[in-house]
Amino acid sequence: MPIKSEAQQEVMALHRIRERLIKNKTALTNQAHGLLSDFGIIFSQGERCFSVMAHIVAASSHVSENIKSLVAMLHEEFLGLKAKLKVIEAKLKQNLTQFPQAEILLSVPGVGYIIASALIACIDKGQAFKSAKDFAVWLGITPRQYASGSHSYMGKISKRGHRYLRKQLIHGARAVLNRYKNENDALKVWGEAVAHRRGFNKAVVAIAHKLARIVWHLLQKDVMYQPQHIKA
Repeated sequence: MPIKSEAQQEVMALHRIRERLIKNKTALTNQAHGLLSDFGIIFSQGERCFSVMAHIVAASSHVSENIKSLVAMLHEEFLGLKAKLKVIEAKLKQNLTQFPQAEILLSVPGVGYIIASALIACIDKGQAFKSAKDFAVWLGITPRQYASGSHSYMGKISKRGHRYLRKQLIHGARAVLNRYKNENDALKVWGEAVAHRRGFNKAVVAIAHKLARIVWHLLQKDVMYQPQHIKA
């Protein structure tokens, strides 16, 4: 485990609080969904749907005042969690300015300020790892390799490494496939080809593994990401 500076520890503390707020928000919306479904009020999962339904319930003449009061209380708590999340995420974004490597990380497809700050908090510039492979193994994002006779094949990832950072890179990989607009970037083209052959989820893991190796190489060389330079 890489030794963290005080600045890194402060950033990681923000990430821990953010993660707890997200879990609390999810638990709250799930509880509201279950509570209302018991009374025949069904709405889709998701925070936006919950906010819409909370307003509908408040204006409905078919819902008791007790239930209206409970839903209003849950919605108020929900809005409070959202406000706290906004504050924490603003602090994460602001804190990036003290780390010169942040600009490099933000140049990588799928890496926004949340993932960039998580990378900095966990590995700084990646100096604790001898190679990109070592970093990927530490993350638990390297597929296990098996051999049988003259044949070898890759199994599932180990998931033994840094759980939080691995999850963030998985989010980044999904963003590459779903939201990254540079259709000619070799990384996205490669990822889409993997998705076509092996399915979306396996493509996401493959891209996350590729992103980890790319990030380490860029940090060691102190250079920005270039779409035509993705070998890792």
